[in-house]
Amino acid sequence: MGAVTGVGSGARADPAEAQRRAEEARQKAEAARLAAEARRKAAEAARDNLPQARREADSARRQKTAAEKAVADARKNAERPGQTPAEAKKSKDDLASAEKALKEATEASRRAAQKLQDAEEKAALAAKRAEEAMGKANASALEEGKLPPYSQKAIDQVKPTKQELDSAFEGTSRKAELEKLLGLTPPPPQEVILTAGSGQAPGAPFDAREMMDTRDAAPGPFGQRPTDPSTDFWLHQRPGAIPGEPPPSTPHSGALPSEPDSVPPSSASSTP
Repeated sequence: MGAVTGVGSGARADPAEAQRRAEEARQKAEAARLAAEARRKAAEAARDNLPQARREADSARRQKTAAEKAVADARKNAERPGQTPAEAKKSKDDLASAEKALKEATEASRRAAQKLQDAEEKAALAAKRAEEAMGKANASALEEGKLPPYSQKAIDQVKPTKQELDSAFEGTSRKAELEKLLGLTPPPPQEVILTAGSGQAPGAPFDAREMMDTRDAAPGPFGQRPTDPSTDFWLHQRPGAIPGEPPPSTPHSGALPSEPDSVPPSSASSTP
């Protein structure tokens, strides 16, 4: 009878245990939801800070550029010849002031750029944490037997975008740490395409500089340019020769003159 009583006592405890577990699951789900909501708001706040940080960094860069131009103008004025001693002193003082302003603008630009980098990293990390927290809140709700509090659309809206992730990695000094925290590898660096000079089309081969530098050369007797297939013939015509006349035949010895234009005077005078 004692054993039967024990079994009955255990059966009477089952509803209480189930209720305890249900309450535990409810509290866990609620805690997860509150944590996810806090993460979501933090991600929104971090994103809201980005525009101001970008404006400040852009303004600091413009001020640095203006300061660089001011230094160049002041240096040019200081090096201007024919100044009186008073003018030379004033231009020298102006140059020193401009260089001091440039130093300050450079430091301000550096600080603004670092502030922007920190804001971009914070935004990416906050969005990633919010995404994970919202996923955990949904899983806890399912364990409780309730509907998930966040739709997939809501999660997609808060998770970090590709641009935010790229900005977080670009210029940072802690790529390894971000790689671990964000769970992804940094994007590959952008390829830099060299050009042959200012004004040339992007992607032009860099070794084409020599060819492009001859585009203003005078044309040959028949309008050839140095890049035409007939250039070799044009460049190797001897002085005084009739335009279009083939060059003299190569001597049987195989020796070539050191200069294409070096022709003995006797040879030039013998031309009919």
